[in-house]
Amino acid sequence: MLRRILLALPILALTLAAQPKAVLLISIDGLRPDAVTQADQHGLKIPNLRQFLKTGAYAQTVRGVLPTVTYPSHTTIITGVWPAKHGIANNVTFDPLVQNLGGWYWYAEDIKVPTLWDAAAKAGIPTGSVSWPVTVGARAIQFNVPEIWRAWTADDARLIRSVTTPATLMQEFEPTLKPYYYDQDKPIETDRVRTRYAERMIRAKKARFITVHLAGLDHVEHDSGQFSAESNKTLEATDEMVGVLIKAIREQTPDAAIAIVSDHGFAKIDRQLNLKTAFVKAGLLTPDPKKPGAVSDWKADAWAASACVFVVLKDPKDAATPAKVEAILKEVAADPANGVASVLDKKQIAAMGGTPAADYVVDMKSGFSVGNALDGALIRSIKPGGTHGYSPANPDMRATFLITGPGIRAGLNLGDIDMRSIAPTLAKFLELPFPSADLPALDLFEKRK
Repeated sequence: MLRRILLALPILALTLAAQPKAVLLISIDGLRPDAVTQADQHGLKIPNLRQFLKTGAYAQTVRGVLPTVTYPSHTTIITGVWPAKHGIANNVTFDPLVQNLGGWYWYAEDIKVPTLWDAAAKAGIPTGSVSWPVTVGARAIQFNVPEIWRAWTADDARLIRSVTTPATLMQEFEPTLKPYYYDQDKPIETDRVRTRYAERMIRAKKARFITVHLAGLDHVEHDSGQFSAESNKTLEATDEMVGVLIKAIREQTPDAAIAIVSDHGFAKIDRQLNLKTAFVKAGLLTPDPKKPGAVSDWKADAWAASACVFVVLKDPKDAATPAKVEAILKEVAADPANGVASVLDKKQIAAMGGTPAADYVVDMKSGFSVGNALDGALIRSIKPGGTHGYSPANPDMRATFLITGPGIRAGLNLGDIDMRSIAPTLAKFLELPFPSADLPALDLFEKRK
């Protein structure tokens, strides 16, 4: 018997060594870092998130990308590069003639660089994802419920089923988990659906690099602002969901790392700049009389990103248009009532990693968002709420990074970090090469003796 045990030990050791590590990456859309680091001051009961401050490492703040909106940010988190490299410039695609029916950057084929899913799949680590942005058609994700919608009706559930992979996944999950759906009016319930599907992926499909996007908090913050009673209630419910997912991954892989990220912070707003109205008056945009809200032609367009505007010129050879645009931007920025924080030129945009498609960026001050109206007042009062999209230099836009797991130093405050450093850090934990990232991994791992 002893001889058999001794003979079996090397085989057991090899089996254990061959088992890949696991990472659970949860994005809580719109989570400001001070919601966790100063939870008591905001009256928040979020024990699962606060536990990270004791058991793992955390960033005091995370500097995001230009613009600080969901899709470019999530793609930076998963690639380790800025939008100028990964190709996801905004939430919505550039569509000056309004032909794409409000389409977003839903499709993974638009990402121009390697992702963490690619690296994990190449290493043989089972991958899974629930509602992570820009994942429709992502071949490296073995079990994938992408984020996509078109009408916010029941038909969207059919759309999601049609792009989920493998094709039989929904047929297998829905009978016991209830139908998968998005409902803007029920943000907590929608996130609970996502949580149930992610938990099943972990337990039944053994996904070991899994990404989950919980978006309810962002939706409520847009409506009522950060740290409102409604927002706090939503975050407390989200904290419970985080606990469910942590329990699932640890029961399957005890040495897993769990990382919590967010894509941006939030700022309160009550005013809105509509730059397109100035462009219409200057003849740079021609409204379409047959299609309200659309234009029939354009020389320069204002591509809105919640609280900043990308200004795009149609014809680089048109010498007259830049002069008109610069005169408008100078006049708008000169009036403090318009809420412009700064106007960035192409060189400044490049230095911040923003899309090369933009010739200028108009960045707003906290308190102001941007709209797409073609007529009416340039600046107008709106229902108080919250938004994001400002330059990452705006302190209200700082995002969140928390991580815990074996070999990660407990109670480590990383200070202010760059969002691009998250992907290489997760790759290092998984022992995966990830040379395409702009920055090295964060120094948060315990030193081996």
